[in-house]
Amino acid sequence: MTIQDLKALGDIIQESITKLEKYYKDRKLDFPSLDEPFTNNAADALTSDADVVAAVNNITAASYQLMSNVRSPFLNIFDAATAYEISSCLRVAEQCNAVEILREAGPDGAHISVIASKNNLEPTKLARIFRLLATHHIFREVKPDVFANNRTSSYIDTGKTTEQLYELGVDKHAGTAGAAAFVDHFVDEVFKGSAYLWETLLSPEKGHSFSNIHAPVQEAFNTKSQFFSWIEEPGNERRFARYPAAIRGTSLWNSPSAILKGYDWASLTSDDLIVDVGGGAGMPSMHIARANPNVNIVIQEREQVAEQGKQFWSQTYPDALNSGRVSFQVHEFFGPQPQKNASVFILRTILHDWPDSDCEIILRHLRASAAPKTRLVIGDYLISYASPEGSAGASLAGYKPIDAPRPLLANLGKASATAYALDMTMFTNFNGQERTLRHFLDLTRRCGWEAIQVHRCDDSPFGFLVSKPI
Repeated sequence: MTIQDLKALGDIIQESITKLEKYYKDRKLDFPSLDEPFTNNAADALTSDADVVAAVNNITAASYQLMSNVRSPFLNIFDAATAYEISSCLRVAEQCNAVEILREAGPDGAHISVIASKNNLEPTKLARIFRLLATHHIFREVKPDVFANNRTSSYIDTGKTTEQLYELGVDKHAGTAGAAAFVDHFVDEVFKGSAYLWETLLSPEKGHSFSNIHAPVQEAFNTKSQFFSWIEEPGNERRFARYPAAIRGTSLWNSPSAILKGYDWASLTSDDLIVDVGGGAGMPSMHIARANPNVNIVIQEREQVAEQGKQFWSQTYPDALNSGRVSFQVHEFFGPQPQKNASVFILRTILHDWPDSDCEIILRHLRASAAPKTRLVIGDYLISYASPEGSAGASLAGYKPIDAPRPLLANLGKASATAYALDMTMFTNFNGQERTLRHFLDLTRRCGWEAIQVHRCDDSPFGFLVSKPI
């Protein structure tokens, strides 16, 4: 890395900021401020536009690469080695309802003693925790020991009052989009499980195994149960109740319209059936149902999760449920698929939970129930290499390579880091993985499906692969 490379990174940043400035100025808007709470207003909505996403990705990738090059190697390693402290502190903030307390306090914020007193916590310890978060631009310290929300912290606001949150038995995450639950899931069992990656790799029993009961979570929590069975066991009631909301939160890593671009849903009529296999509470299906009022959707899940899904739809979109055009069906996707006339099977964030051998079982059952017209829509992260790669999938409709100007990493580095964190999460929880496009093409073909279209989301490495029966 030479001075010329540093200047090239700086040019990428400046050119991208200039593009953002013009894009927003043309629409008589200003870019959202980090110091203000998230509002999902017109300025925030623009951040999911393809041109804005491209500029933001370049700024993110170039800034982090520039920082990594100019700082001392020790400081880079130190940051990486202590990143767990951010997770630990974020868990404290989420658990003590700090975002909601500070929202009620207003833009001037609240003294740390207010948050401490509501949770019976020691204030000076809590202040240090929030100061670390503020240093990483999560919350603001407006004056000594006085904290306020910012755009980042406010994103996990449940919208509930503090009075509601401190009522005994209230489900904090009920009726929410799931952002806070998503955070809680990651900074609890995922965080704890990931600490045992090394021990799992060294284990004579687990190290070379791809069994879903040989993941780091089993090592961390000393259980022989697969993750989904484990969270249903006594002692995990809060984790189980929170999990459907956390899965709803996965819809937030893209714009809500992402699922709508993954397939031509408008081509379907009232005679067509969409089957959302392992659909959880059905958040992606809800986006489809709202945008396409004629389609019929069956959301398949295990019995307990299906009941939670019905409650969620009853609260948020009861008309679709009551009319019968959206329904829940109890089904385990490792068994034969009961729906024989589906126009579309959806597998969104399902296959990444499982190793290839288990994915093949799921895909073969769907293939056995598919009609010639049936299409399979897989939604998962599409992993790219950090080095230049070949053009696997280039012949597919909708294919577009990542555009990474030199000297950025081929995968846009920090701008794509979410995908690789999720890959490690799948390893930690399930011994599963996120996959490259080449991996998906091989996996689906082995199971009787031929990929015909791919859509990589503009605002993340997440994508949708459409296949037809062979």
